[in-house]
Amino acid sequence: MTIVVAIVVAGLVLYLLPTGKKDDKPDTAGKTDLLSDVQRFSQGMSAETGYTRPTQAERTAVSNGVQRVLDNAAGQAGDVLAAVGYTIRERVDTATNRTFYEISDNAVDSRGWGRIMIDTSESARLGIEVPHPKADQDSESLGVELFRKAPGSVLVVAGAHRRAAENRVADMAHTTSSVFEDLHELLVRRRIPVVQLHGFQNETAPDSDVVVSAGPPLKNQFAQQTAQRLESAGLSVCKPWVTGCPGLEATTNVQARYSDEQKADFVHVEVSRDIRDSPSARDQVASVLAVRKGDR
Repeated sequence: MTIVVAIVVAGLVLYLLPTGKKDDKPDTAGKTDLLSDVQRFSQGMSAETGYTRPTQAERTAVSNGVQRVLDNAAGQAGDVLAAVGYTIRERVDTATNRTFYEISDNAVDSRGWGRIMIDTSESARLGIEVPHPKADQDSESLGVELFRKAPGSVLVVAGAHRRAAENRVADMAHTTSSVFEDLHELLVRRRIPVVQLHGFQNETAPDSDVVVSAGPPLKNQFAQQTAQRLESAGLSVCKPWVTGCPGLEATTNVQARYSDEQKADFVHVEVSRDIRDSPSARDQVASVLAVRKGDR
């Protein structure tokens, strides 16, 4: 009897011991209201602190983790991301009931490198970038609403206020040494069209609801199609290749410049405060931006 008990106990101990075998799926964090989640994340940002400049190795690791998810190998992303303090989780947005992967900083003190949400219900077909959360208030809300309307989209939300560090190093639209920029370049290399969302004060362009630009070239086919659809939806659109939209044309935007160099589909969308303040107006803009490139 003693021998039998010893065998049972030993078997139980062996069962409970770690096997060393890694799970082939990311951690599951359950259901979430993604809009409320991202709004809380953005509102917690400080305009004075909260950003640490990443090394090239850290930037590359996060980009490589995202690339594995886009390659349908999410189970291989965990170790790559963990090496730089990032975590991948499988989540479900309660508004759409769609599953997505979230890649985010796991450090106790956020370094401000950002969060990435990847909807894998379809092959990646749209990149959504929010470089100035909180500073461009509710641009992050518009980003989530567009993400919800565009299955197969990749949402990249900057992790710090644009003024969180000196010399504009926390301003994701004006620094190339960032995780945000490396992810942008990854999307462009994969030929995924990118919509970058911003916001402006009403008095900056009082006659416009939206400003649409391709960056340095001012226009490309993607920007022209986007502007046309927004106008067809009844919005007043400033098109810099037609009238000029001083201060809102994205000619110094580093992601726009890279996209232009690569002849990639990129559109810079500035949205007025009135539109961003209205959930129904944001929904209207998101619906237009969610239309697939080339669709009528």
